[in-house]
Amino acid sequence: MTPRERAPTVEGKLSRYLRPTAILDRSFASKEELLRSLSEIVLEGADQDQVDQICAAALEREAAVNTYVGEGVAIPHARVQCIEGISIALARNAAGFPYGVETDQPVRIVFLVVGNEKLTEEHVGVLGAIASAVKSEDLREQLFEAHDVDAVHRLLDSPGKGTPRKKARPLSQLLLSTARKIGRELGVNTIIISIETFEDLSLFRNIPGRKAFIIATGSRRIYEEAEKLVGRVILLPQMPFRREARLRLTALMALTNGLIHRGDVVAFLSGDLSGGLDSMTILEIGREFGRFVTPSGEVSPGVLPGVLERVIGIATELSTEGREGRPLGTIFVVGDPGELQPFCQQMVMNPFRGYPEEERNVLDPTLKETIKEFAAIDGAFVVRGDGVVVSAGTYLRVSRDVSLPGGYGSRHRVACAITDATSAIAIALSQSTGEVTMFRKGAVVLSLERSSSRS
Repeated sequence: MTPRERAPTVEGKLSRYLRPTAILDRSFASKEELLRSLSEIVLEGADQDQVDQICAAALEREAAVNTYVGEGVAIPHARVQCIEGISIALARNAAGFPYGVETDQPVRIVFLVVGNEKLTEEHVGVLGAIASAVKSEDLREQLFEAHDVDAVHRLLDSPGKGTPRKKARPLSQLLLSTARKIGRELGVNTIIISIETFEDLSLFRNIPGRKAFIIATGSRRIYEEAEKLVGRVILLPQMPFRREARLRLTALMALTNGLIHRGDVVAFLSGDLSGGLDSMTILEIGREFGRFVTPSGEVSPGVLPGVLERVIGIATELSTEGREGRPLGTIFVVGDPGELQPFCQQMVMNPFRGYPEEERNVLDPTLKETIKEFAAIDGAFVVRGDGVVVSAGTYLRVSRDVSLPGGYGSRHRVACAITDATSAIAIALSQSTGEVTMFRKGAVVLSLERSSSRS
């Protein structure tokens, strides 16, 4: 993977991985019995040896990291030599399945994903697509109401379709129709538009030259539809940021993914999260981010944009949800472990030590709940630039004097200092305010403060 590659995605429809007979609607006495039964149906014509290998690999994965992803959904998975391609099996039970972990609600939906061990990117893409789809409460409920496999297929391929869409607002239409003209007069060479409703997205269908725009959204459904219209789309973490924070995060993600460049002047069209565009903001990228990025737009050499985005996403989810109702504070340091090693000391036994790298990569969506569990441990996470979690509960020993605005505590100061001492990026989550702050080169690059309103 090159430094500009993003987290893997799925080409085509999820339904192609799910056979008509690979759905179970029944209860099970144990997690092992559940995974054994799913292993028996996930492949067409599987022999006993294949079933045994799939089940053993899935159970081995569960022993390492529990694959519960929240909202009553688990996505156990396995990569083995004995099969070709990737396949999915689904189990549903309204009363819930035994899953060997304390959860906020019963585990009612279980997707087993199995694939050939060489198909790493496609495998992670399928996991991510399922995890994104089942975030929708409506889709989860509709999965229980689906009485045949065709209905399940439709839900997996078009989550949320069928919702009535309102007409776009007149101000949104006016801003979109005049954005390029205003931009030319102000020296703008790129226009990014924040879209959070389908009514605003519908405007693009009739705009000539729409491929010139970039769309930013926090909705997976809008992201997938927008890709068909404009091609260049940014998927933001699902958190109600203040408008200025959303703007800066969007700009940084566009920059690190090569959609804009250091010398660009960018116009942002945005509105509140309930829909509708109502303002245009002009941003000079070099002035805002020039000191923090390389000439090619990398925030830090060797750190994949998809990794940085995933870590920010996990931090913002922790900010919103905490852990079991308790607010949490932590630090993620993303960079070269060798460069960071002189400044790191384990406070506790490293919970990630000894596990295969593919089982501790932040690009795997099923690792998210494990990271949230370990966020309660004092200390920092150290994450390699390709996404592999090197350690948790790590004490950062950095004796550097850094200058920060008032209101930042010791956690933020050490996060800032480690980026002054190394080329790493640090992301700190405040336990008291829930603010997520990103540091680079001993300074604040990005501050993501939650919005108290819909703005």
